[in-house]
Formats: sequence, C-alpha cells, structure tokens
Amino acid sequence: MYQPPLIPQLTPDDRPWRIDWFGEVGYPGNIRRYAQPSIKVSLSPLRCDPAEHAALLLSDSTDHQHQRETWVPITALPMLAIGDLWQAGRHIASPNYQVETFKGLAINPESVAFVKAGLALEEHFLLPLSHHPWHRHYTQSYCVAISLGDQCRLLVPCVEIIRFYFGSSSNLLQRLFTAPLSQENFWTHKHFNPATRHLHIILANRLSGLSAPDIGRIAESKFAWRAAAGIHASCQKATATGQPAYPYTGFPFEGTTDLVASGLWLPFGDQENTTFLAYRLCSCSHPFPFHSLSYEAADGKTFSSASGRKEGNAEGVSRMKSTRESETGDADPSLKKTQCRKVFESQQRFPDLERKPIWREKIEVVPSPEIYLRHDDGTVEQVAFGEPNESSGSTGLDVALMSQGGAGEESRATLPWFVRVGLERIASDHSYAPIDAAMKVVCPEGKTKQVFSVPEIIDDDGVIDNGFFFTAADGHTRQRRGCFVEVSGQNEKLRFLAILEGATRYQKPEIELVHEPGMRALMERLSSRRIHLHR
Repeated sequence: MYQPPLIPQLTPDDRPWRIDWFGEVGYPGNIRRYAQPSIKVSLSPLRCDPAEHAALLLSDSTDHQHQRETWVPITALPMLAIGDLWQAGRHIASPNYQVETFKGLAINPESVAFVKAGLALEEHFLLPLSHHPWHRHYTQSYCVAISLGDQCRLLVPCVEIIRFYFGSSSNLLQRLFTAPLSQENFWTHKHFNPATRHLHIILANRLSGLSAPDIGRIAESKFAWRAAAGIHASCQKATATGQPAYPYTGFPFEGTTDLVASGLWLPFGDQENTTFLAYRLCSCSHPFPFHSLSYEAADGKTFSSASGRKEGNAEGVSRMKSTRESETGDADPSLKKTQCRKVFESQQRFPDLERKPIWREKIEVVPSPEIYLRHDDGTVEQVAFGEPNESSGSTGLDVALMSQGGAGEESRATLPWFVRVGLERIASDHSYAPIDAAMKVVCPEGKTKQVFSVPEIIDDDGVIDNGFFFTAADGHTRQRRGCFVEVSGQNEKLRFLAILEGATRYQKPEIELVHEPGMRALMERLSSRRIHLHR
C-alpha cells in the first residue's frame, strides 16, 4: 500500500475533514509561514459517514459553519484535491462524487472563459450557495468555464487545472509559482526531431523524471507554455496591487479532448443540472506534442514510480513497495539535508501517454575502448598501453593523449536508443534480415556486456582515427558505442551484424555486416571501409 506523507497541520482534531476549496497563494514577506509559496486550504468537518457517497453530495454533509483555513506549502498541492477526505493529518479517501465523461470537449477561445467563483449571470449564480456553500469565502477565486451547449457548462477551478496538468512533482510546482517561466529552470537542453516527432530533453537539476512529460509539453507547445507562465504572472499581478493572489491559468492545449471529472451537478436558476463543478479532474485524452520522449536527469539519480506502469512508458520505471509513512513538519526544508522523494500511487491522468514510448537515459559506465593499430596495408593489430609483457601477445604502445571526454554516456535501463533504432532498421530491411528472421543482441567474444565502446584505431604514427568519435550535446567527445546482432532464419545462414552509434545523439546508427561477433572482425570491416572512403 502506498502511503502519502502525513500533514498534521491540515486537520485540527481526529474527526474526518473534507477539503472544500482552495484560497489565495501567499508569498514570503506577505505571510510568515514558509520561505516558499503557500496556498490557503479550506476544510470543514464531516457530518455524515465518509463511506456514504450519496450523502456527501448534499449541502449539509459537512459543518461548513465551522469551516477552517490553513496554509500549506504549494509543494503539497499534488496530494490535495477538492472533495478529498483527511483525518488526523492522513488522507483517507478521494470519493467519486458524480463522475462525468465529456467526450469531444472543445477547448478554444470561443468555448472557454475565465470566471470568478462568485459570478452571477442573469441574476443567477453559477455556484449557488444554497447548493454549494463551501466556496463562500472565496468568491473571488478563478475558474475556467467551458461551454457544453444548451446553456450548460463545465466549471473547473483554476487551482485544479494547475494541480492536474502541472502537479506531477512538488519541485515542478514550486518553480512555476516562484519565478517567471524560463527554460533554464526546467530543462538545460532539448531537441525535437520533426520527422519522427521524438523529443529529447535534459531536465534541470532536482526535477523528477515523473515530470518529464509535463515539461516536454511546456517545451513544445505554445499553449502549454502560456498556461505554465500564467501561474506566476497571475499571482504577481495580484500581489503588486495588494490584492489576494488567486492563481488563474487555462488548459495547456487547444483542440478537443475527452475529459473525465468527479464533481457535482448544480442548478442555474430554475434549470436543474446545468453547471457541472469539477472537484477533481481524472483523465484528459488530448495528445501530447510528441510521439516519443527521452529524458536525462541532471543529477544522475534514478527516479522510481509507484504507478505500476510497464518500464519505458510514460510515468515511471520501477514500482516502489513501502508501507512506511513520513510526516511533514510545519517548517521549511533544510539546506543541510539531501532532498528525498516520496512517490505515491495515482491513476493514469493522460491516456495518450499509454501509447507513447517514454524512457529515461542515464549515465552508464562503459568499458574503456580497446586499441587497434592499422598498418599501411590495411591490416589491424590489437595493442596495449605500456611496456611489453611476456604474458601478453599485444604490441606495446607509448602514446600521449589528452582525454576530451568521459567514457560514459546515457543509456536506457534495457538497451540504448541507438540499439533499438538499429534493430528496427534491421527488421524493416530484408537485405539485413529476411522475413520472420530471429534477431538477438549478443555479447562480443570474450565479453560479458552487450554494448561496448568501438575500439580506437590509430595509425603507425600514433594518430587516432577520429571517425569513430561521438560528440555529446555539451561538446564533449568519446568513442562511439556498438553492439552485435545475431540474425537467424529457417532457410538462411547464420549472420552477424554490428550496430554502430551515430556521431551525434540525433544521427541514425550505422549497420555493418561482420563474419563473427568479435572486435577484430569489426575492426577489419571498419578499417577496410575507411581505406575505401579515403581513396
């Protein structure tokens, strides 16, 4: 069972309390609670059994006359939602109130408008206090109204839009509320391939890989960028004029979507079930602006997910099974302690990510490349650094070389990107692999790892052939990597292919036919190819 952290300051006693609404955002200097932005949370004690979902829909289900307010860090917002039930600082339930699926919902300037929670149209309130008394102290807070036709509408509090679309991690939310949007706070490098629509990003320091899809959407969609930028801008605009900072922002896309929400149907005047107030968004089908996504974590740490998703897809890598509870203190985190990460289970918010490969590339130690000497006649001979040794058959080599880069490079937990792309290319080209052929990545002869650094080739003068260097995004170079693939078919002779990494992260890998999965065979093939190119 996955246990979100306890928030003791959220509930004052042991009774069940319901989150009624979100108030304004407070910044350091305006409130003396935290050194980071905080949001006001309104709660009221339950009068009914928490298990009676039908009773929770009634306006007297809580004692809203004894509603209380408390400040919590904005970083706690991923754990909180309107309608959630808390007891003794512990989340106990996220009841499904009335769950509706709005298919083909149009999100565009003509169908969407910002409104305040206390707005009245034609002398009737969108949120009548007689049916929904819980927002009465926050009538100036913002919602997004989406037209459903026939004078019906969907109403989503802006804080819920922020929580749902940008609340994949606390650090992401804190940065969106703390400073004007700038890419340096979210990614240090990105590359988008228009042909394949693959996006690769290097996340900024201390950002979780669980937020990579959300950050990728911000990076490649002007609508998502605008929505993300509006969070801090709206709060700063209010605080500059001395007004309560009720955040507002819209959807991070334009177009149609199937939106699933849990909330409550409310009347508008004499018309029943006219306004659907979404307490919690559950699912949004609008596609992300990429077909696949790879990311690197700046701090090199592995991020785990409790989502239970299969590896390589969307929001995680491994499942974290722990029943330990942690408790949040009523204070700011210490700079003297390393930030820890708690991941708790949640349903898949975006079905589009189920169909798209998303993986993390991490720094991996790759064995140092072997050294091969290429003679003028094209033959190659393996050599070794240092003075000759009687126990070795390799020629000694004394050479001075200043290293320009490390031996490590990013790789997926299973197979690196260039290997997977190479396998797809082999499978689609019948000159490499006949129909129904079996392919298997094999270790080089005498090695225990499938992926290796392509050996360095030097000439008789000790000059290194730089044709097999890889140049990373930061300009550092290293030897390219490779692997061997065994191809077998029913009526085909066993053959071996070598997949060689491209010269850059975005260059397609090369495929070479070799007579055996060994370094000497590969070097002879590469050496003959290089000599042919130079002639």
